[in-house]
Amino acid sequence: MRDFDRGSGVLLVLHGHDGDPADARAWGRRLAPPGWEVVAPGAPRDADGVRSWFASGPRGADATDLRAATARLTDTVGRLRSGGSRVVVAGFSQGAALVLVALRHGLDVDAAVALRGFLPEHDDLGGTVAPARPGLPVLVTTGTADDVVPSEFGDAAGELLGVEGFDVTVRADEDGHVAAPDSLDAARDWIAARTGRTVRVSLSLPTDRVTFGTEFVSVDGIADLAAAYERLGFDACYVTDHPAPDTRWLDHGGHHSLDPAVALAVAATSTRHLLLHTHVFVAAYRNPFLAAKTLASLDAVSGGRLVVGVAAGYLRPEFEALGVPFDDRGARLDAALDLMREVWTGADVSGEGDGWRARSVRALPVPAQRPGPPVWVGGNSRPAMRRAVVRGDGWAPFAAPAAMAAATRTAPLETVADLGRRLVLLDELCEETGRPVRPTVCFVPFALADLLAGHDGATERLAEEVTSLAALGVDWITLEVPGTTRAEVLDRATDLAGALGLRP
Repeated sequence: MRDFDRGSGVLLVLHGHDGDPADARAWGRRLAPPGWEVVAPGAPRDADGVRSWFASGPRGADATDLRAATARLTDTVGRLRSGGSRVVVAGFSQGAALVLVALRHGLDVDAAVALRGFLPEHDDLGGTVAPARPGLPVLVTTGTADDVVPSEFGDAAGELLGVEGFDVTVRADEDGHVAAPDSLDAARDWIAARTGRTVRVSLSLPTDRVTFGTEFVSVDGIADLAAAYERLGFDACYVTDHPAPDTRWLDHGGHHSLDPAVALAVAATSTRHLLLHTHVFVAAYRNPFLAAKTLASLDAVSGGRLVVGVAAGYLRPEFEALGVPFDDRGARLDAALDLMREVWTGADVSGEGDGWRARSVRALPVPAQRPGPPVWVGGNSRPAMRRAVVRGDGWAPFAAPAAMAAATRTAPLETVADLGRRLVLLDELCEETGRPVRPTVCFVPFALADLLAGHDGATERLAEEVTSLAALGVDWITLEVPGTTRAEVLDRATDLAGALGLRP
């Protein structure tokens, strides 16, 4: 079972002296960019059972201990890098001191954060003192109320590293010797800016293009494209959900789909880090126990890589074909989300709802992600936004001209400015409900329509829009590319990855 999030980057976090890896993992999750994996190793225990990265003596840090700790950290980073991920290392207090020492002795990471950082006094460790590459970015945070590591220690460390060729930022806050939330949030933004992209990308698997047969709707088709997406640097792949679309909708631009769990399970077999995204899974017309089992199974077998995009649904004939009422679909979705989260605990569930009765039901296995996979709620309307704030981990609006909005039974969303106003509303809903952190925001860009139509310059316009969306605070975007063969899809995906600056 995994107790951290898989993703396209790895944040390696080091606790302080006498710290706890679980505490480091908790602040690491707040520090990590969206979709990044958080890894929190524990320092060795000394004779008194205290976790410490290195011992101290009358001459400062023990050089032998510090040399060994630096070697272990370097080895860990090397193993994480071997998978092709970006790696950022962050430490608090003594962990930050180890990070700074290791950086001066060639630790090769994409960026480093030293929370309450300082350089310990020690005998010569041997070897060259130099960054792995010129301009390696380092953030050192200090606290004006810190009576354990005075702020001037961090200032001095930053000044020395700057002279040695690092790109150093020193940030002071008014807190004491803690990994303070405002400091973590600022450091997260700093990491995002230094590691290239601030927006993650989920790219469609074209399993809706059923008329092309096994080219896309086959084990080879799905596995080949998913593996290619991972190699190109995309963060997730997604599939849609339409078990019973009506003919009239299909004849006017609608589409078919594979069962999302089947398609994403195949994608999981050829990938190791690519997230598996339902965009969207319509829980409102499923028995919530069956839905919980399907999603938990997919998360378990994939090692904790599922992102559950959900929505209330908008095709009345589809609900009718499945024997499920349409008009109360919002309430049904709310009830399904609540029950699925309860089922995912692995505890006994009892109760009664619309179409189900449970008498001490227990469903195993639980999802690999605890307490469950992230749930992103789709829809532009205020009720959908409130559902995302109250019951979800993310909100997934989409570009919707007035005609499309009417067809999909949601609110129009026609410009980047419109999205900006909706994000203001999202923050207001968070404040109203007491939610301290805005949900993850995943958006379908406006320029996607031009890209799918093959218009000249569409890729460049899309990249420009993504920059604007990042400035608004969008965390993820969902995209698709045209193509009637795997080769065509892969060529266009390659072009898109290059335009967006994805790192293979």
